[in-house]
Amino acid sequence: MAIDQIKKTNSEKIEPKKKNFKSSSNVPPMYVYALGGLGEVGKNMYVFEQGNEIWIVDSGIKFSSEVSIDGIIPSFAHLVKNKEKIKGLIITHGHEDHIGSVPHLLDAVKIPKIYAGRIAAQLIWHKVKDRNVARPKIEIINNKYEIKSRNFKINFFNVNHSIPDVFGVLFKSKHGTVSYTADFKFDLTPVGTKADFHKMANIGSEGLTLLLSDSTNSLSDNFSLSESVVRDTIDGIIQRTKGRIVIATFASNIYRVRELVNLALKHKRKIAVFGYSMDKVVTIARRIKYINAPEDMFVDSRKIKHIKDEELLLLSTGTQGETLAALSKMSDGRHKDVKLRKEDTVIFASSEIPGNFEPIEKVINNLIKNGVRVITSKTNPGVHASGHGGRQEQLFFLSLVRPKHFMPVHGEKVMQVKHAKTAIQSGVPKNNIFITDNGGRVKIVNGVVSYAGEVEAEDIFVDETSLKGQSSKIIDDRKQMSVNGAVIISIAIDSTKNKLVANAELISKGTVSINKSSDLFNKITKESSKNIVDYYNSDEKKSFAKIKDILRTTVEETFLREKGIRPIVIPVVINLGQPVEVEVEKK
Repeated sequence: MAIDQIKKTNSEKIEPKKKNFKSSSNVPPMYVYALGGLGEVGKNMYVFEQGNEIWIVDSGIKFSSEVSIDGIIPSFAHLVKNKEKIKGLIITHGHEDHIGSVPHLLDAVKIPKIYAGRIAAQLIWHKVKDRNVARPKIEIINNKYEIKSRNFKINFFNVNHSIPDVFGVLFKSKHGTVSYTADFKFDLTPVGTKADFHKMANIGSEGLTLLLSDSTNSLSDNFSLSESVVRDTIDGIIQRTKGRIVIATFASNIYRVRELVNLALKHKRKIAVFGYSMDKVVTIARRIKYINAPEDMFVDSRKIKHIKDEELLLLSTGTQGETLAALSKMSDGRHKDVKLRKEDTVIFASSEIPGNFEPIEKVINNLIKNGVRVITSKTNPGVHASGHGGRQEQLFFLSLVRPKHFMPVHGEKVMQVKHAKTAIQSGVPKNNIFITDNGGRVKIVNGVVSYAGEVEAEDIFVDETSLKGQSSKIIDDRKQMSVNGAVIISIAIDSTKNKLVANAELISKGTVSINKSSDLFNKITKESSKNIVDYYNSDEKKSFAKIKDILRTTVEETFLREKGIRPIVIPVVINLGQPVEVEVEKK
């Protein structure tokens, strides 16, 4: 069916069935909120709560450019406080921004069961094994699967994206029906499963109380390119190319990877896989038969020198110019197995993630210096297609399901706002749209949606050393220390006599030269010692915490006033008496 025909069919005035909410007067309200994914692209985590039930949808990660930080995940503090309510974790699909924090979540709370498609389940099992987390129980779902609990009936429907097994989710409660689209586009000629247009239309006919929808590509006015167009474009390039071909793409784009394997088979080229994530995805996809290719098609990277150039296709990571990625090493000669030549062709079957322009350009420039032919989506738009629908597709979805209320999710604030305007254009009343931040709750009672305060939703920074991560306060301290340095101030007291035993001493790292700023340091030590004496002579309750606070404040305020900087201050209190806190009578 053509796009215009589909739009026409679903733009007819079909009144949704009216819901009878009289029986729900004694039912606890339904709450919907995000712990990640709002005002950002990444770390998606959405919560559906009613009474004694919490259902979590997705548990993702957002990649970080910070030094020593691998990524940012949602805080699970709210879930830990309500751990007895958690009934399950639903995974819409297997991309990192939807499953990347699953090991961290499993370490924080007990999840009775995970519900996920085949690809996502395999990726999660592989991920928890890497992090030494116990293998979770995963129920494999499809678009016909249904979950029934005390408060909800949960259904699924297929949507198009760049990875197999992507499901929109439908929560039905006595208070109303809520749907989350997951990541989606409308591809009328997909290389994989077709979207469930009829189910989407039925959602609209039955009445949808609230829609949560992917906002990632809302700034684009056009329909996203079909993945079949990408396949055909790259097919033509391979056919016209005589030398070696290196194709860099997102490893998580399994449909793209599968089609590239099929093209290599068609053109009788052997495949060498480069990059840990690419190797992992290809291995999993072959294991569960998403990729079907003879074993002898795949060759070890160390043996490619024995294969003719016109019979070789290299499948690589490194689309974003990552320094340690295979393509980056190839571009500047660091790769031990691949030395690029002017006869080679490199195809970037990918898009640029915001903030990665410079590293990508560096790799491209290095490739060009080597005389390599470089093809990108800028020089040839047909080599990449977004997995997220543009504004027209978002409008199409809104027209199909006709929600009464709308909550744009999965996108930066500008994307959420643009998506909200599209919803208004589709007929959603302006007052029925909720643009919230992470933690902002909406409440649903008898089909009426309203804002209902906030829950804790902090960023947690993680690396390979721990599943727990660090709060944003610690990361801010690191940044502050790197810019303004650190000062250690130590002081000796006798808590049994409540008196100062030795004046304060300073150690400065990365702030100012002690030799050139001796007056400043003398001033700080004298003022700090005086402030402690004054504190002991006051009628305030005496505590080590207060002493440290006095020292920290004195140092911070003096540095800011004299030098215009605010170093990290580490107060050290040495107690030469008994370690007890006592009251001091007023003199």
